[in-house]
Amino acid sequence: MAKHNKKRNVGLIHEQLVRYVASSMIAEDNKAAERAVQIIAKHFRPGTELYKEFRLFNAMVNMPVGNRSLAERILTESKNAASAHDPQRLRIEKSLLIKDINTSLAESRRFYDIKIDNYKLFATVQTILNEWRGKEKLGLTERATYEEKIVEWLARDTEKPATAQIPVDPLVRKLMYQKFEKKYKDTLSETQKNILECSVLGNDAEFIEIIQETKAKALQTLDSFRRTCENKVLKENIAGVKASIESLPEQKNDDVVSKTLHLVHLIEEMESNE
Repeated sequence: MAKHNKKRNVGLIHEQLVRYVASSMIAEDNKAAERAVQIIAKHFRPGTELYKEFRLFNAMVNMPVGNRSLAERILTESKNAASAHDPQRLRIEKSLLIKDINTSLAESRRFYDIKIDNYKLFATVQTILNEWRGKEKLGLTERATYEEKIVEWLARDTEKPATAQIPVDPLVRKLMYQKFEKKYKDTLSETQKNILECSVLGNDAEFIEIIQETKAKALQTLDSFRRTCENKVLKENIAGVKASIESLPEQKNDDVVSKTLHLVHLIEEMESNE
């Protein structure tokens, strides 16, 4: 099999863009951060093939279910979704994304060198997505091995301690929050702003309390959604969503902050019946 092309790996590129924004803000290079944010908004907007593939990445990389049976169902649903994508349109959109990165980010070489801890996992997911669309030509054994790796990752023990976070100076965190809040104050809900502010300026006990309250509200909203939902596919996935909510660690780190912000968005979507 040919060497993995990381420039055409949607999940990897999105992760690098997010980290590029964060590092640029720490370096107070607001223009570089703004350009990267514009690239994300432009290319990963709902309705595009890139966004559809990114959502599959997110489901397989960032949504552990702690249960093998659920993990296998998610893999099957992801396979069906991937097969329904427009491969020609996706190829064009990936090329436009790469072109935008190369022309808009002055140090594009530095961008592609941004290290991602789970690089092998991202490569595995992209390879199997390509295989499901008929682009790769894996043998039966190799294909089964790739799929098994993803199932094992999805079904992993979510009670294990979170990966250690890189320490960031409190003053830097405060400056990052102030810049982020100023720029995105009109796009974040009040609940999301409170979570972000507490994660930067609050203590561990305050943050854990917010996590507990958010999880409790999410479970309550999910239960109400289940009783009124008439979509069979959505109903079948409710158990997996519930497991993900319950397994969210009650500790203060960047990964939990990110997942909690997504959880608040999920609550708001269910409450609005969208």
